[in-house]
Amino acid sequence: MGNRFFTKTYLLVILLVFLMLAALTFAIAYETYLTTTPKAAGQAQKQVNSIRQDATPQSIFLNNFFVSIPAIIPIGGPIIFGRVWFNTGQTIGQLAYSYNIPPTVYVIGVYVPVGTIESMAYSVIIAESLFLTYALSKGTILERFRNQTWKSLILYVALLAIAAIVEAGLINGS
Repeated sequence: MGNRFFTKTYLLVILLVFLMLAALTFAIAYETYLTTTPKAAGQAQKQVNSIRQDATPQSIFLNNFFVSIPAIIPIGGPIIFGRVWFNTGQTIGQLAYSYNIPPTVYVIGVYVPVGTIESMAYSVIIAESLFLTYALSKGTILERFRNQTWKSLILYVALLAIAAIVEAGLINGS
């Protein structure tokens, strides 16, 4: 397996997961935008505005960490996280509707810069799950844990922390 962390395969898997998450975000937000009701969009807007009032880097980080850390579970983790991602895409679509902004424009606004950093963190943790699943099938999961998983976790936490700081700054106007 080797001890090199940033292999071509690892980086390629992260990139592919990142692109998949971006495509899913666009697709779910667009579909939700087309099918949501004014009432549901208004409720989403109220809920998000309420959450933003008390947003700190720590609260944003902890929320994102707790909803995404199960994604590292081999085999089922990405599926569990898929439900979180689906809900996020729906909320984005509802917010686009409530603000009367095309969903593609709203998604781009979410992705620059915060969503890009967050999605990269999620891509790292999902990629690690895929590598753990592969290692499990090969009987090398303990070697993967010892040599690579902890590095992925550090990268994931660092990216999530940076995204939380940036997001809180944008919310609070800093």
